[in-house]
Amino acid sequence: MRSLATQKFGKPENYEILDLPQPEITRPDEILIKVHASSINPVDVKLATGMGKNLLPCPLPFKLGYDVSGTVVAVGKDVPSTLQPGAEVYSRVKEEYRGTASEFAISTVDATSPKPKSLTHIEAASLPLASLTALQVLDRADKQLVGGLKGKTVFIPAGLSGVGSTAIQLAKRVFQAGKVITTLSTSKIAQADGLLGADAIDVAIDYTKGNYATMIEEGSLDFMFDITNQSMGSLHLMKKGGLILTIAGAPFGDMLKVMTSLPTVVRYGLTAFGSWRQFKAGRYNVSFDYIPMHSSAEDLARLGQWVDQGKLRTVVGRVAKLRDVDAVLQGCQEVFNGKGGIGKFVIEVEQ
Repeated sequence: MRSLATQKFGKPENYEILDLPQPEITRPDEILIKVHASSINPVDVKLATGMGKNLLPCPLPFKLGYDVSGTVVAVGKDVPSTLQPGAEVYSRVKEEYRGTASEFAISTVDATSPKPKSLTHIEAASLPLASLTALQVLDRADKQLVGGLKGKTVFIPAGLSGVGSTAIQLAKRVFQAGKVITTLSTSKIAQADGLLGADAIDVAIDYTKGNYATMIEEGSLDFMFDITNQSMGSLHLMKKGGLILTIAGAPFGDMLKVMTSLPTVVRYGLTAFGSWRQFKAGRYNVSFDYIPMHSSAEDLARLGQWVDQGKLRTVVGRVAKLRDVDAVLQGCQEVFNGKGGIGKFVIEVEQ
């Protein structure tokens, strides 16, 4: 089968469309999916540089892709009736199944859900990893903040990124945040209402015109979703008793539990740095934690329901066909660069 992969760790210029063996079902909970579309996330291109080879299994050739939307073609004996051959599904596959930017992919029952009926496969493939990340952070915030997120003032930077665009919509329409503040470039501010809906963003700060930390009232934020690793310089913006949850920077806490091959000295270092950030936040009477994303069929089903109800819109930026190597590499390079793009880069696998 055709698969986006690299035979040596490095930048997207090294990626190729390789002919690799088609995966086969070996466990009763596995699902073989004929891929219609996959999307590329920052974690894909970061791991493809080799940065995670001492933390996670990263054999060469390194296959890219965690997100998939497609049609079930074969299943293990324990797969339920909703995920049988012919079903249209979407998934954020677990680490051991990475490589969804291919003609076929394997996922598992606990990581796969029926595709939202109102979405195309290209749209559905843009959702899983970024939207699961957003939802799981907001779930935690809603549980941890007194009174939940309802009516609260929240700051979610990078408003048209994959994670940011989903988090903003969910915060406003599902968790009923009172005021949602974000950061965008000048050109993106003009597009935001059309992409997310006019009700999603209450305040859009143009980050090209200055530091957002000088444009938000001191002590006004109940919750900050740290997508850009800038929260330590923004603690003065938080209310006492506020909460910052991060997905950026050095991991610590629960994230280290899944990094079983992490050297002890590195584990201690990450734990110490995380504790220092928590201590620094604590001086402002603010809680701080790192939230790792996990694959979840249940959460994908919730997201799909909100999509079909019109509460969550997908934001797809560039789309490339798997056979168009130059377009695929260009899209991956934009993800690698990390700035300027809107929404998700999706790879379409022609049938």
